[in-house]
Amino acid sequence: MNDLTAENRYINRFSIILATLATFFAVLYLMPREPLTPGTNLFGFIINFSIVGLVPVVLMLLCAGGCFWLFLTHTDHEKFVETPWVLIPNVVLPSLATLIMSTLLTQLERNPIWWFALGLGLVIIGVILNAEYRVLSPGGEAYKIVAPLLISLAFSLFLAFTISLAASKLRLYIQAIFILITASFVAFRTIHLRTMGEGDFSKVLICGFLCAEIAGAMYYLFLKPVQYGLVVSGVLYILTALLVIEGPLTGRKIIEPLLMAGLLAIMFVAVSFA
Repeated sequence: MNDLTAENRYINRFSIILATLATFFAVLYLMPREPLTPGTNLFGFIINFSIVGLVPVVLMLLCAGGCFWLFLTHTDHEKFVETPWVLIPNVVLPSLATLIMSTLLTQLERNPIWWFALGLGLVIIGVILNAEYRVLSPGGEAYKIVAPLLISLAFSLFLAFTISLAASKLRLYIQAIFILITASFVAFRTIHLRTMGEGDFSKVLICGFLCAEIAGAMYYLFLKPVQYGLVVSGVLYILTALLVIEGPLTGRKIIEPLLMAGLLAIMFVAVSFA
């Protein structure tokens, strides 16, 4: 009976969170794409302040609060009530997905495709929320199935974000900061999932800074946005795969990074002829 009650509470809160996000996402359709205030010069840097640009951050914080509220319906919620910060790894990916999807929606043209992107974004966020709820118990059977799903969704979102970032033509330092933050989030969640919570925070920083440096180095190259996104996302995946290897490196342990590097090279060349 208690399990049934917990599941009902979960369904109710899950529906409320998605409905709230859907409402705020729909409002983005009515908001202008242009900055609301002109750029200002700060120590030689032109900063374009836009209230529209702050909306994705607000929605990310809203989703983060909703995640904590949702996860407290779990049957093992006694473990989280007094120490809610242990839920931070499970909150990272839904919040990041909300940030990326809302950023993409603010950049897209207002047409029927925009509404398709809205629906797809809500489906992705819903899948991630449900998956994060299912992996709250690392020892459960669902963990082995859901963890790879979460990792693949994280990198798919990161790829879409980097492609959109490259196409936006933002300044180098702004793109580097965005890449640093998002790559660190994805690396944090990926390493946490692959090590079942035993990841080291220093590894996350290594992934974030290296991806930001590589993205900065490619900024002035004549690359298509898709090529830019493939390289940055591929490098991040390879780094996370290498950093979770325990013990000495052997040929068997580096098969996954090598396969990803080969696949990345093939896709990079294929996109260049597209």
